[in-house]
Amino acid sequence: MQSSPSLALKIFQALDLVGDPGIRDPADPPQRNAPSPLATFLAFVLGRLRRGVSKSADRAAAGEFRQQVNATLLALEEWVAEVRWRELDGNAREWQSSGIHLDEGECVTVLAQGRLYLSRVLDVSVGPSAGLWYRINGGQIARLPGPGGVLRAQSSGELLLMPRLPGGFSDPQGSMSEEIPSPRVQGQFQAAVIRWRGDPRNGLTRANALAPTVFGPALDSLGREDAPPAGWRHLWRLGNTGIYREHPSDGSLCCHAKADGGILQHAVDVPLTAGLRLHWSWLTEQLPSSLAEHIQPTHDYLSLAVEFDNGLDLTYMWSSQLPIDTIFQCPLPWWDQRETHWVIRNDPAQLGLWLDERRNLLTDYKRAIGGELPRRVVGIWLIANSLFQRGEGRCRYRDIRLADKGDKTIIHP
Repeated sequence: MQSSPSLALKIFQALDLVGDPGIRDPADPPQRNAPSPLATFLAFVLGRLRRGVSKSADRAAAGEFRQQVNATLLALEEWVAEVRWRELDGNAREWQSSGIHLDEGECVTVLAQGRLYLSRVLDVSVGPSAGLWYRINGGQIARLPGPGGVLRAQSSGELLLMPRLPGGFSDPQGSMSEEIPSPRVQGQFQAAVIRWRGDPRNGLTRANALAPTVFGPALDSLGREDAPPAGWRHLWRLGNTGIYREHPSDGSLCCHAKADGGILQHAVDVPLTAGLRLHWSWLTEQLPSSLAEHIQPTHDYLSLAVEFDNGLDLTYMWSSQLPIDTIFQCPLPWWDQRETHWVIRNDPAQLGLWLDERRNLLTDYKRAIGGELPRRVVGIWLIANSLFQRGEGRCRYRDIRLADKGDKTIIHP
């Protein structure tokens, strides 16, 4: 039987710093062997105390941003058809109108500035590229592709905006429910919605020449394809992201997450048998965290995960500090009821090398998750997160496949 959590662990669970999956089957509890979160939390706090951001500094940055945008647009008045400013509070519960109606296929430029803080003192926050979402009327949600982007309407309707932490919606249309945790945040976004006269590239090119730090990200987004590689899809909860692409020389899947995150999914439908094995090779060049990843503010990592037909997933990860075969529940709210992490690599000497992996999924499920067994494997995921500490992670994947007694399901060559 699994022993009851210590008082310290209960405190960290109450603070949403570590995951709390509960026990689905007391007769067959999962194994959990992560070290105490206290040392990692103290190391994180000590490294962050000098990074706190004051409200006055945020106000000054917002004022400068607004002044730059307005001055640039005034100088290019003949190229600007319309501009609407919106101040978006981080704790808003309703979608906010941009004041602009778009026809299908029409483009509009959105520039945004600001941060949503889980902690100002420790500078735990997300910017517009992860926290500003949009949709056209009741269409599917998407997130801003950076601090600025050119959005193309997939249907006619009003452009709606919403500041929200990644994973904060309950469906792809941007609904919110009590089931999805909604931690209170500090901060807001300033957003400028610009409709150009004629081709938006003409106006953006001229604006970029005058204020490249402000208009450059939007210009860069023009023509950039964030579509996933063939056979894969972005998890809608985290939005489309440009962090994954195919390597031009060998077709391996490359991941480069810099203060960003995302999940790439590949659907499969394979029975979970005693002989089913998952194979893959990966080359990890840089880890996004130098601290152990088992608490929420340091949960920046790279991994490959398996999704089962009971809605749970098991993710095999690299760690910078945790021992091999450390198993722990995801420390993030909502995910802690669904995702289990297993450290399988941690040697810095192996960074930059192609490494082959082979896992028996039924054996691993029994050890890491326990309880009633699922019947099928329904997905393979690539996961990257570098949002919390705003670091950088880089890796590549190839030869991903499921094999069982000679039968193979190729996920990616």
